[in-house]
Amino acid sequence: MELRFMKINIIDPSSTEFNRGSFCYAPYLLYNGLKEAGNEVILTETFIPEDLDKIASADAYVICLWSYPQFEAALLLAQMIPFSTGNKQVYYVGYKHFAESLGLPYVDDLLGFDPLQDKTFLRSAMQAYPRYYKDFKRLLLSDCDMHLQSLEKGEKVYPLFTTYGCPNGCAFCPSTENCGLSRIQLSVEETVSLLERCYSIGVKSIHFTDEDFFFNIDRAASILQQVAHLDFHFIALGSSRKVKRFVDKYGIDFIKSTGLEVVEVGFETAAEDLSHDMGFGKSVDFCRQLAEIQHTLPFKIFWLVQTFFPGETIKSLNETGLFMQQFGLSKDEVVGRLKTNGTTGGLGQYFQPYVGLKIYKDLDGIFLTERPIRLVPSYIPQSFLDSKITGISRKIELLDAAFIWGSIYNVSTEMRELIVQKIQVGDTISKHLAGLPVFETMKKAISLAILSRFGIII
Repeated sequence: MELRFMKINIIDPSSTEFNRGSFCYAPYLLYNGLKEAGNEVILTETFIPEDLDKIASADAYVICLWSYPQFEAALLLAQMIPFSTGNKQVYYVGYKHFAESLGLPYVDDLLGFDPLQDKTFLRSAMQAYPRYYKDFKRLLLSDCDMHLQSLEKGEKVYPLFTTYGCPNGCAFCPSTENCGLSRIQLSVEETVSLLERCYSIGVKSIHFTDEDFFFNIDRAASILQQVAHLDFHFIALGSSRKVKRFVDKYGIDFIKSTGLEVVEVGFETAAEDLSHDMGFGKSVDFCRQLAEIQHTLPFKIFWLVQTFFPGETIKSLNETGLFMQQFGLSKDEVVGRLKTNGTTGGLGQYFQPYVGLKIYKDLDGIFLTERPIRLVPSYIPQSFLDSKITGISRKIELLDAAFIWGSIYNVSTEMRELIVQKIQVGDTISKHLAGLPVFETMKKAISLAILSRFGIII
């Protein structure tokens, strides 16, 4: 890694609610690393087209691109920055396949290396976070709260990497593809020093943005133990397999002292075959083992769910629903619209078909939008469309529970219509989605998914 000194304007057309992934922190990591190398750096956060004339001049411009809905802004900036400044040095950073699919130059053409894969750069960028938190307006806080009503203290929760990347290669995950199936990590000593610096500036609520903070349970335990006296509040992501082993080895009393308050687990689905197809990082068996002891744990588990992955069926949604009704959080335990994930009836994030993933070329189903997003269905797999209704339950308690979630998703009318007069045993899902406009298709798909989750249709 060799950086030449220059003035760089990083422009981030933010859209964290459209997409998730380690690469969405690219503006911060790039800012940190370039500043540490001695460059003059401007960070333009949450860019909108109306701000075109406000873009500060620089030797080069780096545009963040990690979400489908950013495409238009990316193309606009590629055309208009040279037009308005006379400077053609415009490059892109984030999810590399997006830039390549649009024919836009990636940041390695400017720097000579990919900053989201370079070990030296990323280590420097991760360790520099405390120095530059004050420069960031947003911190992507929509991804970095403590999730739970009981833990909301009105404090900012700061993102922090102790590792970057993941080698698991789960089929739906663009982050692991983007990092080259690798994990770059800080040592225990470096991480402890980093956390001590956070504490020294008053940053005590931290969301570890590692893909799996517990990938090495001894490393995780050592980090938590060495900062336990500093009264941190931590939220971390971990695989069910690793979190279960962490709990088994270190025990409840140890964990109580660490400040670990919420653990996000990528549950995705309770269907064994579907979970297997998602990749190495998934294990329904370990999720169940962990769920059965979660009432004894000093941290809350936020079970992250995914809906409409290829292979999804009425049956797979039935299975996920049974798990979440037994082990998920109630809607009143979580903040804001997070009640749509990790909860008894929340459908979680919807599968997004990312260009560049191996499964992309084999996707079979309907694409509802050319710019897939995570909070509404963008893709309905053929497996779900072909699912046949084999039974219908009209138990009052199930209907009442389902209608609560229908109200949350604003699909109560569609659900009642389906139950009262539309769905019949023998129907396929496609019968009820065929020929509808996009928004109606989305709402009917959500309705049918909720009815499946509560076992009203099987």
